[in-house]
Amino acid sequence: MSAARKLVEPYQPYIEETAAPVKRTPGPKPKAKRRRIPTTMKICLMAACGVVLGLLYLQQQVTSYYLNMEVSRLQEQVKLMEQRNDHLVISLESQRSLRQVEQIARTQLGMVDPEYTAALVVPRHSGPVPEVEARWLADQPQDNPSGGILAALTAVLNKVLPLGGVEAGTVQR
Repeated sequence: MSAARKLVEPYQPYIEETAAPVKRTPGPKPKAKRRRIPTTMKICLMAACGVVLGLLYLQQQVTSYYLNMEVSRLQEQVKLMEQRNDHLVISLESQRSLRQVEQIARTQLGMVDPEYTAALVVPRHSGPVPEVEARWLADQPQDNPSGGILAALTAVLNKVLPLGGVEAGTVQR
């Protein structure tokens, strides 16, 4: 029966062989294999880097060309503005002259020369002016010499040359 059993037994005994553990000795480690990049890939990467660098160089040259054109255009504008400023300074100086001011006053503002000139001399008082003295010069008696020499002279000139009688009153406080 043992032969029949051998034929009928479905499972075979499995014996696993174990390898003896390998002892490592301290020493150089075994080198790991490096993956090498194919030569064609290296050539393609170098060509791509060259193309990128070339494009960056061209872009820089085009930008510098446009910036140089902008600088020249701005320099022309500066020259025009300096010329305009010089013209305006000359125009301003000519407008500030006394002849020009007088001409503008006569033509545009309708001003005329004064027909006569009158001088007004106000006597000095040490205190406030009483209301009785706050009258027109024509109403005051002329025999009061308290105004000084200039007041007496103007009173005489007002009598001799009546040019409209410029007179002044006092301002009440």
